[in-house]
Amino acid sequence: MSKTRYTGPIIAITILVVLIIWMMTGSSNDSDVNPPKDNAQQSTDLTPKVQVINSQSQRVEQTLTINGITQAKRWVTVSSETSGKVSQLLKTKGDRVKKGDIIAKIDMGDLNAKLIQANASVEKERLEYEGAQKLKKQGLQNGAQLAAALASYEQAKANLASLNLQIAHKNIRAPFDGQLESLHVEIGAYLRQGEPVADIYDFSEMVFVGSVSEKDILSLSLGQKGKVDLINGDIADAEVTYIGTTTNPSTRTFTVELKVLNVTRSVSGVTSKATIAIDQAKGHYISPALLFINESGDLGLKTVNDKNQVQFNKVDIIRSATDGVWVTGLPDQAAIIVVGQGFVNIDETVNPTIKPFVQSKAVGL
Repeated sequence: MSKTRYTGPIIAITILVVLIIWMMTGSSNDSDVNPPKDNAQQSTDLTPKVQVINSQSQRVEQTLTINGITQAKRWVTVSSETSGKVSQLLKTKGDRVKKGDIIAKIDMGDLNAKLIQANASVEKERLEYEGAQKLKKQGLQNGAQLAAALASYEQAKANLASLNLQIAHKNIRAPFDGQLESLHVEIGAYLRQGEPVADIYDFSEMVFVGSVSEKDILSLSLGQKGKVDLINGDIADAEVTYIGTTTNPSTRTFTVELKVLNVTRSVSGVTSKATIAIDQAKGHYISPALLFINESGDLGLKTVNDKNQVQFNKVDIIRSATDGVWVTGLPDQAAIIVVGQGFVNIDETVNPTIKPFVQSKAVGL
């Protein structure tokens, strides 16, 4: 019974001693198999790792985008040239009109009676002048009397012409082909000379009007071709027809106009966008997420040189696309950092891993 009581503890102590000896021996063997790394190898392991793509420059069409609005070729507010009561409205809002179409009529009043009187007066003065000419030839009237008769005749004709003009002004007409956008009068309203009657817009051509910065104005010239994105989703061909020469003092921009061609639906005063091709350049197509602003406020990219050192390259955006932007400022081939750029500093040595370059895909996507 006594031997049984001490057998268990002895066995346990023996196992513990064997385990300690084995651990000490194993630790020594591990040291022999895996000796400590020297300083150079440890330094290599601490070099930051980045992923780069060797981007190749491509030819890209440089464009200028202008925000603005579309307008009708021309428009006018037709005003009354005489006074009177509106007796008829022959057109209504939204009607198409031709040049010379009567929009409204103003009551004639007593002008018809005055017209009859004026015609009679002209006839009377004509006969008296012709009679004076005959008497002058017979020596029965002097030159002064003939001149007086001529003056009376010319005065009668001038009065008739003035009266006919007043009558013509009673018919308010469209000055050109277009669309009647609004009427400012109703039947029975009394109009005074100069009061507005209707607004007419000429949609035979559409004009895009936008503003261009001081930096970009010199890249434009008359006749340059472009495209205009319209509100209905259409993209229409356009041509530069006007370039302003005076800057807006508040915005420091110049007014530019483009004639919009082949418009299927005319809408004036709506927001549109014009794109004009101004040059061709070599650029790199990148993801905008790679762009970096340095301490000087310059926009650029982090690249790796042939010594595996991080470099900062200042770039300019020359065109935007659906998935990326085109930039200039890089050499024809550049090792652009696409992963890890936020964790490395300029001039720092890195351990780059090369990823494949796909020409049709923005670098960094």
